[in-house]
Amino acid sequence: MRNFLSAILLFILSFSTLFGQEILTGLPENPVIKKALKQQQIKQIDHVFKSSRIEIPNSVSLPFFDDFKQDGFYPDTSRWVDNYVYINQDFSLFPPSWGTATFDAINQFGDIYSNANPLQFFADQLSSKPIRLDSVFDPAPQALFPSDSVYLSFYYQPQGVGNDPQPQDSLVLSFGYYTGNFVFGRVDSIPVPVDIYGVDTIFPGDTLLSPCDLTWGIRILDTLYPGDTVVLPCDSVLIPETKWLPVWSSMGMTLDSFRIKNDTFYFEQVFVPIIDSAYFRNDFQFRFHNYASISNDNLQSWQSNCDYWNVDYIVLDKNRSRLDTTHKDITFVGKAPSFLEKYQSMPFYQYSDDPVSDLKLGLKMYISNLDVGNQTAEYTYEVYNDQGGHEFGWDGGSGDLQPFNQSGYTKIPTFAFPPVNGVFPPFGNRDSIYFDIHHYLVGDVQFGLTDTMSFRQEFYNYYAYDDGTPEFGYGLTPAGSQLAYRFTLNRRDTLRAVKFFFNKTLTGANQQFFNIAVWNDLNGRPGNLIWLEERQKPVFEDSLYKYCTYHLVKPSYVDLNFIDTARSDNVPVQGTFYVGWVQNTNHNLNVGFDANNDASSNIFYNVTANEWQSSSYSGALMIRPVLGAKLTESLPQIKSSMDLFRISPNPCYNGKVSLKFMSYPGHSPIPEFITLEEVVLQKMEIYVFNLMGQRVFQGKYQTSIDLSNLNNGIYIVQVLDLVNNVSMSQKLLITE
Repeated sequence: MRNFLSAILLFILSFSTLFGQEILTGLPENPVIKKALKQQQIKQIDHVFKSSRIEIPNSVSLPFFDDFKQDGFYPDTSRWVDNYVYINQDFSLFPPSWGTATFDAINQFGDIYSNANPLQFFADQLSSKPIRLDSVFDPAPQALFPSDSVYLSFYYQPQGVGNDPQPQDSLVLSFGYYTGNFVFGRVDSIPVPVDIYGVDTIFPGDTLLSPCDLTWGIRILDTLYPGDTVVLPCDSVLIPETKWLPVWSSMGMTLDSFRIKNDTFYFEQVFVPIIDSAYFRNDFQFRFHNYASISNDNLQSWQSNCDYWNVDYIVLDKNRSRLDTTHKDITFVGKAPSFLEKYQSMPFYQYSDDPVSDLKLGLKMYISNLDVGNQTAEYTYEVYNDQGGHEFGWDGGSGDLQPFNQSGYTKIPTFAFPPVNGVFPPFGNRDSIYFDIHHYLVGDVQFGLTDTMSFRQEFYNYYAYDDGTPEFGYGLTPAGSQLAYRFTLNRRDTLRAVKFFFNKTLTGANQQFFNIAVWNDLNGRPGNLIWLEERQKPVFEDSLYKYCTYHLVKPSYVDLNFIDTARSDNVPVQGTFYVGWVQNTNHNLNVGFDANNDASSNIFYNVTANEWQSSSYSGALMIRPVLGAKLTESLPQIKSSMDLFRISPNPCYNGKVSLKFMSYPGHSPIPEFITLEEVVLQKMEIYVFNLMGQRVFQGKYQTSIDLSNLNNGIYIVQVLDLVNNVSMSQKLLITE
């Protein structure tokens, strides 16, 4: 698919004034991981400190098992020693169970690997803790030998719902053991009280120096106050070196090609015997890793995440064989579904106007019996409001689940197609509410044959077709292209704002102006333009659930025949309406695209200014219209085009410096000097810190700053843009 998109791009660049295209790309970062790192005050650290200790992971005993059913998105540390892969329910298609480990081109910090290239590079890895293959201890201690028939099995899938790995890409399994040497493993950290820095507030972007090594600091990602603590790097930890030997691999391919090769199955189970006596020791390890290759397009906005592999249901144990293809387990598969017919979320008062029509008649549940024989089980679901009160539920009774490898997913009607057995009632006359829906599968409890899967049904002040997870990025070309997203109301309402989720692109290549547009309906297609909000730019949030809210406050165009007032934050809508954008450049805006929920029948694009076309991509755009009462949250901030600043002169010999602001134009990797808006400069503050983290200067922005009273040395100059709440820092050397 990536080669196909590259060909389209070259064609578009040559004939962009004549032809247009809708574009689907991968993601250059993982927003879920980025959000968690921000909350934990963690940032990637390249500095290597002197080593003060060695850390050897504890060995685990057989059997080794992981089906990746967990709430967190990093691998379970009781089984794995690294955290490069992403544990999720979004990127696989029909896995053995409802959690998988996804390998791609993004590292553990949510960013594309720095060594990414169009040829091939070592990307994600998933390494087990050392495993006792020398002995077993249950039911009695005894030595292990190759004759004990030890096998490692797992399921894997290329592509899933994401980008397909290319033929030069691969997924590799290796076996290993300790060499007796030690290598750098990780940076050790310590909690540090903010009070030691002697300041009232530490802002996002401030640099804090580690008390363990004053030559190194990290940028803080959130506001800190006295009484808070922050985790700072202190030392590097050495870990045992492992010698790895490849034992299995699969070349990249599309999921369709994989299914043809695999007799239409979505996942293939692989068995690898451990027969080399060199592995029967107390520090045996196994590791999966993938080789990836990013697009070879010259434009950086096209170079994004790619080459997905999904791995699930890993089992390592003795007394097995290649015929050991079943597991004594019953499980849900996929994601728990929304109870709403069309949406993942909608305003509660809109739902209340026609609750029967907005609810599904029934659900589609995927339930699997991985055992060799039938298993008797019971299925139920229960619905609770956000105060914990029980609202309604469904009892599917008891039934025999036939083996998946013989009959597929269960076809018991009360299990596979349970009805929506109630309506969501008003709770305290509130407009916004959520309900937690828990699905339970209970078989033979003595053997642990149970499973639980949950979904949160949200009713807030917006409509959403998407589930909040972007598997791709969506965009249009050329300039002048229009995107319209259809929504239908149960009663008249007021459109207050539009939420967008934009994916970051390399060097901010999609930081381009666009116009927010609203249309009425004309026979199932976008009709007249009724609102146009000009000169908006993508704003990024390190969060899967926090979209950027664009208030409708300063229209450049209002259809007064449709809207009898041009008041800010007030666009009357009824029936069917459309929200979207009009594009100002050829560049891809890269809006989040959810591949797990299909709203393509509601996505329309127009690249000719004459004819609206339906989207050819199955999925849902991450665009949400906000309706109802007037919003109380603050209006969007004026967006500065500053990407970095330069101190001049640096080094400084007399203490007098000036600041010059820069940005990356278009897709260029080379920054250019710019002039900021006056409203930004008027609310800009300058801070200077010494290497002890003490603030030695504070003042409003001026063309020239006098620091001649400071001693010679290295200082950190921080620019705080109060309009956009953006902070940037640079080092300054004052010398004679």
